Amino acid sequence: MIASLPSQGTRRRIFLSLYSAVFATMIGVGIVIPLFPRYAVTLGATGIWIGAIFSAFALSRALFLPVFGRLSDDHGRRRLIIFGLCMYSLISFLYTFAGSVYEITALRFIHGIASAMVLPVAIAYISEIAPTGEEGRFVGSFASSVALGMSLGPLIGGVISDIFTMDAVFHAMTLLSLAALATVIIFLPDIPSRPVQKAPIRTVIAYKPLRGPILYQLMYALANGTFMVFLPVAAIKTGGLSASETGLVILVSVLATPVFQFFFSRIADQFDRYYLIAGGTAMIGTSLLVLPEFTGLLPYLIAALLMGVGRAVSLPAMYAVVTVAGREIGQGSASALVNTVLSIGLVISPLFSGMVMDLSGTQVVFYVAGIASICCTFLFFRMDQCT
Repeated sequence: MIASLPSQGTRRRIFLSLYSAVFATMIGVGIVIPLFPRYAVTLGATGIWIGAIFSAFALSRALFLPVFGRLSDDHGRRRLIIFGLCMYSLISFLYTFAGSVYEITALRFIHGIASAMVLPVAIAYISEIAPTGEEGRFVGSFASSVALGMSLGPLIGGVISDIFTMDAVFHAMTLLSLAALATVIIFLPDIPSRPVQKAPIRTVIAYKPLRGPILYQLMYALANGTFMVFLPVAAIKTGGLSASETGLVILVSVLATPVFQFFFSRIADQFDRYYLIAGGTAMIGTSLLVLPEFTGLLPYLIAALLMGVGRAVSLPAMYAVVTVAGREIGQGSASALVNTVLSIGLVISPLFSGMVMDLSGTQVVFYVAGIASICCTFLFFRMDQCT
């Protein structure tokens, strides 16, 4: 929170401009993500290089998030977001000139650096203007821009790719990034961050109020990574679903999160936040445990809906906990830490789950992720008692 909160009109302007910018950026990212593996294959990529293309983004993001989080606390957030969106736009355009898998991987690494300047810093910006007791409503509602953009992006990208070419997909991502940049430059006011006492990185990492969000992000990386990466395999091998039905299942899961998140963002300010985190985590774990036993479209849709609602219940409460902690150690530092943990988890999770699948089969991957999520549920209840 800053020294004195801006007026309600200014807060609304900040919220809407950042929401629009992040929404446009996430649509742009979502447009290309499902198409990257196929595009990489045309450039001669092996399975390892396809994995490297995705890991490069998460790796650079994890490396630079703590740096940009601290910079945003010390030197302001608006300039950092603008610079990040400039990089987004340039990298999106340069994808059209990439002629090898090495160049694509390098661009993805730089793209991850740009990402570290935008979304976590934008969340810290929103956290600054959230009134005490309304952290869930402000930050939870804002976070829906990510899920909403990422859910619409793949559909738009698929249509553009089918009608035109892959270059057209990259051009669309460039235009969306430029639209986000223009929105921030024109409409986003600059507000000073609340002065906080600087703490070493190790102190921020060890800060007790952030232990719950850190655990949640690790669980989320494993659970969501398992669902998104291995669902297509399970759906076709054991679920009896077609490719289009599998896409529908993923769409229902992703769309359910922002749809229900608006409601549960308000609930996060009225009920015990760790209970909400635990409840949402239990729903996620249950979805993963029952999914391997299902066959047919309807049961898969039910499991996907349960997964999406579980995220909607737990995410606003988690962000609210981070926002409260950020008032002591800096919103940029707090947001950067939990997002760094998520990025690290997204690098490790697919590798771990892949090894489990190779050793024990696809079904066991879901069982492991589901059991881990249920175990985290009990830990969240204990954390609530400790706090």
